[in-house]
Amino acid sequence: MTKHRNTLVASQNPTFDVCAGATASPGSTTLTFTNHRNSACTLTDDGTPKSLLTLIGQSSITVPAKSGTPPVNGTYSATIVPGAPTGTYTYNTSCCPQAGNPQIVYQ
Repeated sequence: MTKHRNTLVASQNPTFDVCAGATASPGSTTLTFTNHRNSACTLTDDGTPKSLLTLIGQSSITVPAKSGTPPVNGTYSATIVPGAPTGTYTYNTSCCPQAGNPQIVYQ
């Protein structure tokens, strides 16, 4: 199983591929997921105490497929729950099962 790595360099309000994960620097308030695939990608809870969905306060999210001519990646921006604890948050995806559970490192 190939696991995609999260971004090693923290960034403020990161934008990243749904399969790659990211590292959000202190003070981040949003996460923006991108999808370069031809179909939408659904992100769901992975059953862990620190699931991504607890970090953003949602039960699931769908990142649209790329669209247009030329194709533009689909995006979805989520707001981080105020006061969320730092840590590593994981999630399941419908579009990249070979990647294992991507991670968001929230600092």
